[in-house]
Amino acid sequence: MNPLAEILDRNLEAIVDLSLGHLLRLGLKYGIFRRLASGMPREELLSVIPVSNKAYLGRLIDTYVSLGFVEESDGILKMPGFSYEFNLSAEDAGKLLSDWVQIVEELYKMADYAFISAEHPKILMDFDKGADFWDMRLLMELNRTYRQLAASLLGLEDGMRILDLGCGSVSPVELGEAVGPNGKYVGVDFSPGLLSIAKVRVRNARMDWVVLREMDIRKLVVKNTYDAVVMSFVLEYLENPGAAVKRAIGTLEPGGKLVIIEPFRDNYPRIAALEFFESLTREFTRFPSSEDIIAAVEESPYDVKVEPVGKSALLVTRLM
Repeated sequence: MNPLAEILDRNLEAIVDLSLGHLLRLGLKYGIFRRLASGMPREELLSVIPVSNKAYLGRLIDTYVSLGFVEESDGILKMPGFSYEFNLSAEDAGKLLSDWVQIVEELYKMADYAFISAEHPKILMDFDKGADFWDMRLLMELNRTYRQLAASLLGLEDGMRILDLGCGSVSPVELGEAVGPNGKYVGVDFSPGLLSIAKVRVRNARMDWVVLREMDIRKLVVKNTYDAVVMSFVLEYLENPGAAVKRAIGTLEPGGKLVIIEPFRDNYPRIAALEFFESLTREFTRFPSSEDIIAAVEESPYDVKVEPVGKSALLVTRLM
């Protein structure tokens, strides 16, 4: 297996596990579990828990139900009892990175603020108002790992033309450098805040072969074709990720490759724990399943081959 994919997968597993632990912290902090020991109607529970944002509290309860921490029958919530085990082998420990721990901790704090108000100023999950926070996330070693994985799977080299859908603020420099001054990098993102940070970096690095465009990828129209396309951690913000993937395949030259990187929900059974925190971003929908994305690829009108790479990456090759 690709060693970069192994590192990515193991760290995403650990992030999901830590998110699960934070969900338990919230249940203990707000006295949810003790109130459900003998069962309680959902509306009564929502009314007695002392938080203002009842909608977010309801989302927390829904997450507990989806994870099996809480059962709901005929409007009555009850704790059936659960156990939580964190496994870490010596081999896996060597793959763990460290800088994402602080980010997950920040997400926990923001969730706590969200119980006060969905508009609390310390929630920095808006791509523009919280662009610096998002940039900090994108600079993490974990994110650098998936960008290196994408470059490796796509075989990026000097002279290639690449389209990066949902490029954020860091990829334009890192992936732009991979295709060099004889190539072309086109980065697309809907966030002016993140693109503004990216443009400064590109200008300072004098990378005039890097082009950045503000655009919603749901409105992507195929005008040009590329040797490679990247979609990393972007499908989770789309209501119809399969449609976006099909359009992305349409931008590939025959022989071109598309890499899709996501924590696919069918490979991470407890992904709902992380989704609860990521839902602080207004545009977040849910992490897609690899099964659904593979089906969309196979439904595209092109002759394609799709290969899973570990738990979190799909490599699509347009054959003709």
